[in-house]
Amino acid sequence: SYEKLREYLMFEIAIETALHVGPRAFEEVSGEKVNTVMFVFRREEDPEVRQNATGTYFRLVKEPDSEAKRRRFEEALINLRAGRDDPIVYRYRQGDFDAIPGSPWVYWITPGLRKIFKTFPKLGEIAQPRQGLATADNFRFLRFWWEAGLDRIGFGCKNTREAQATGKRWFPYMKGGGFKRWYGNQEYVVNWERNGAEIRNFINPETGKTYSRPQNTDYYFRRGVTWSKVSSGNLCVRLSPGGFIFDVAGCSVFPPEDHLLEFLGILNSKLIQALLNYISPTINYEVGHIASL
Repeated sequence: SYEKLREYLMFEIAIETALHVGPRAFEEVSGEKVNTVMFVFRREEDPEVRQNATGTYFRLVKEPDSEAKRRRFEEALINLRAGRDDPIVYRYRQGDFDAIPGSPWVYWITPGLRKIFKTFPKLGEIAQPRQGLATADNFRFLRFWWEAGLDRIGFGCKNTREAQATGKRWFPYMKGGGFKRWYGNQEYVVNWERNGAEIRNFINPETGKTYSRPQNTDYYFRRGVTWSKVSSGNLCVRLSPGGFIFDVAGCSVFPPEDHLLEFLGILNSKLIQALLNYISPTINYEVGHIASL
């Protein structure tokens, strides 16, 4: 984001030009994970001038390879020098980046969508997106529910106190998983016997450091909506019907009970996906991204 970059450079900057090359910028690097951008800054200490500075952005992310990107960039330059508009060229006022939390360089956002970010309250002000349990060794601490056996699983617990009172070893676990909307991905159970004693004491004997991270335990077993943090496609949100511990990769949000289904429907909407494409243009949907919606 602009904010992080400015902090790293340790002085105030204005963006002159950015060439958003995107993936496949180098012949020797294939795939979508390596994305490239080139940019030109100028030092600008006057905050008003800096906020009103308008940068020029070239969007080349859809060109199939490095040679096509070079040709398309040169074509855009010819159009600009001739006074003609070009669809891959954007002009964007620097102060408008602040409309989206974290000030990402979403220079291609429409004015209408930017207004949505500026006008409406953030989801994080209404509900609580949270990361869950990181066991640090799923092979050791997780099982499919049919491996554990139904009589050894503590179903229907409302909080960690009730879970501990059952004396059970295994409890339903929201792990994330593949693309599935509305409901499902409920195959796993986790060893949370004696309030997760074995996981909490999973320690490196040499350093004394705990491998696992039992985070946000007050939210365990509550009803909410959950999503897979890492996805190869769009966000997919599912109901977490209560009685589940949730995972660090199966993040969850806990809206007021009477708005639970509303949140489920809204977060699965096309509009939310469009907004997320600006906040997180990668395959990761972190709790901070959801809170910023």
